[in-house]
Amino acid sequence: MLGPPLTPRESAVLAAVERRLTNPEIASELFISVRTVESHIASLRRKLEAESRADLVSAARELRDASVRVPANPFRGRGRDVAELEAAVRAGDLLTLVGPGGVGKTRLALEFAKAQDARTPVIVEFEHATAGDVVNRISRVLGLEASPHEDLLASVGVALAAQPYLLVLDNADHVGPATRSMIARLRPLAPGLKVLVTSQTPLGGDDEHVHLVPPLAADGVDAPASALLRDRLSAHGHSPSAEDEPFVDHIATRLDGLPLALELAASAARHLPLAELSARLDRDFAMLDRATPEGRHRSLETAFEWTWHLLDDEERDVLQRLAALPRTFDIDLAVAVSHEGAERIVLRLLDRSLLVPAFGDGGRWRLLAVMREFVLARTDPQVVRDVLRRHAEMVTIVSEGFIARARTDASKEAMGLSVMLCPEVNAALRWSLAERDPVAVRLSALLAVGVEQYGSDADSVEALALGAHDDWLLEHATPSQLLVLGNALAFFDIEVVSRLAERALAAADPADLHELRAAHQLAGLAAAYGPDPAAALPHLDTAERLAIEHDSPWDAAAARQFRGVALRTIAVQEGRGSDVADAVEAFEGAMRAYARAGDETHVNNVRFMMALTAAESGYDSERAARWAAECVAYSESTANEHELAHGRLVQATLGLDESGELDELVASFRHLGDLRCVHRVLMLRANRAADARSRVAALREASAIATAAGDRARQIAAVEGLVLAHRDAGDDGAVLGALDTLADLAGRSAAVAACPPEQLGAFLGESARA
Repeated sequence: MLGPPLTPRESAVLAAVERRLTNPEIASELFISVRTVESHIASLRRKLEAESRADLVSAARELRDASVRVPANPFRGRGRDVAELEAAVRAGDLLTLVGPGGVGKTRLALEFAKAQDARTPVIVEFEHATAGDVVNRISRVLGLEASPHEDLLASVGVALAAQPYLLVLDNADHVGPATRSMIARLRPLAPGLKVLVTSQTPLGGDDEHVHLVPPLAADGVDAPASALLRDRLSAHGHSPSAEDEPFVDHIATRLDGLPLALELAASAARHLPLAELSARLDRDFAMLDRATPEGRHRSLETAFEWTWHLLDDEERDVLQRLAALPRTFDIDLAVAVSHEGAERIVLRLLDRSLLVPAFGDGGRWRLLAVMREFVLARTDPQVVRDVLRRHAEMVTIVSEGFIARARTDASKEAMGLSVMLCPEVNAALRWSLAERDPVAVRLSALLAVGVEQYGSDADSVEALALGAHDDWLLEHATPSQLLVLGNALAFFDIEVVSRLAERALAAADPADLHELRAAHQLAGLAAAYGPDPAAALPHLDTAERLAIEHDSPWDAAAARQFRGVALRTIAVQEGRGSDVADAVEAFEGAMRAYARAGDETHVNNVRFMMALTAAESGYDSERAARWAAECVAYSESTANEHELAHGRLVQATLGLDESGELDELVASFRHLGDLRCVHRVLMLRANRAADARSRVAALREASAIATAAGDRARQIAAVEGLVLAHRDAGDDGAVLGALDTLADLAGRSAAVAACPPEQLGAFLGESARA
């Protein structure tokens, strides 16, 4: 502390001394006598322990620095912002921090001001200011006293010209035009002055440098948003445990890394377990409120109301329509769901920091989740329904143009467009299914081709499965549409693919050879992955013949690819390893046909199947390794995550993986919704487990995955492994339980064949009693 508190008059005299005014000049400015000035200076020297006027100037600076009060909690994730602010202040005189309400503009400005060495900070709060109060607020902070005979702004200019200052004008949203006008008049009076403004909207000056303050990053290891939430939880007496960490990360992501929302969540966590708070935030944001402090930061509601009232009716209408969109949007989509000429409104909403970039390269935006809920609460449900209908129509039109060339476009640009479009089609499909809108059938087929061609994600695969279980959609789908749906779900749920095949065969018109071919191709696909792969061969022969007759090399390639799958499974089931060569030959024929059709992605997918077949059967490990390397190289060049995981799966099967690769592959395939490959990796993990307990855990998980995928053959393989793993662990009861499960899946004779000899009698006895 720099001595006892100062009186208002002493503060005004000290401010004048700081500006290097003489005693007569101070007396004239404050309308007091020179003797009174001298008395105040003497008092200041005692209180501030200053021996000279220079000491008083230094003390004034220290007091001003100390007046910059920043919170005691750690300042997270803003290192890059601070560096950019330093460069911007060096380059120009006016800098405006813009960003959504609650994003931390004030904290960033205060931290930046506090760290200044060469400039003395002057902090002026404008939260409740009026246009006519702007200059008065600055003058009061500077310790100036208004005179009816002097221009107050001129006095402010003289004061700010006395030494290098950083003038921080906080929360200028409601007084933007007045602030802009004041700065324009002030800067010629104080040429060296640097001004830092915080506002949700740029001031609009010609030489204004605008710095967008984004929410804190919420993804990746040691994400700043999660770190901030941990800090605030600890400050509220609830330091998260190791078990809480997943909920901390989920809450930080759910709240888009918005600092105010994270602070409010930490406050709510004083009363709720993090698991419950996380679940409630998934439903809505009603928990984000607190009793204190009063003002616009008490809750998200009060913070956003501050901005809502600044909007005109047209801006509110467009914002409500954008909030009704399920995902992200570009200018074209914004116009499609609102009205012609809405482009200018979108730009104004961007200027007001109500929209944030959806991707790093710009051109596509979204509302923060918390802002979206706030706006939707003020939106007519009929408006929401109209927006979702227009969204589904627009997404269908855009996607049809994209999917028309998908089979022959494996570029990174196409992959990027797929990554953007897939969630949009997914959301539109879910809405149209719920509304029984006819566009649902087209959307399901479009999403299926996108998933198959460019890689899947669990959310989109689940949306397709939702459609595949919907009788209304299936009644309106053609065999060709059922085929693409089955293709996309073959690695997720083979039972539902079999039901799709039954529908396609029943619905196919024998006179329509195109649809007949699709029905047989789907039936062959389902059987190839089913319990009777030999049944696939006649269907695939018919499909290939019809494809060749109609000059469709892509469909002929697909028939050959699934013939390879069927032949591979038959060879494994019947123990005829030498017949794997027939499967490889079928795969090679498929590769050639896909190449003729120009589909490089499916060429690579068949290469993966050849590599995996050769690796798992021991047919040719050297060729398998070469094919796998080619898969990885292709997938990296096209940024195809699914095909990349496939290539690495083969390398892991061959033992070429690095430590930890299996865990990464399980996570990747789960994210992709590829349950069949999750099962494969878990079986690898079981085979390499260091002890019986670890092997049992992996096999149980593999059995559960196979059950979820409707893949009986893989479920049987996992349960057979469990029999042996339980035996090695010495758990006789678990052995008998696994044998009972195996008997249910594959029959009693198969269970007897898998039963360890020393436990055969016990199993037979248990079976007899059952």
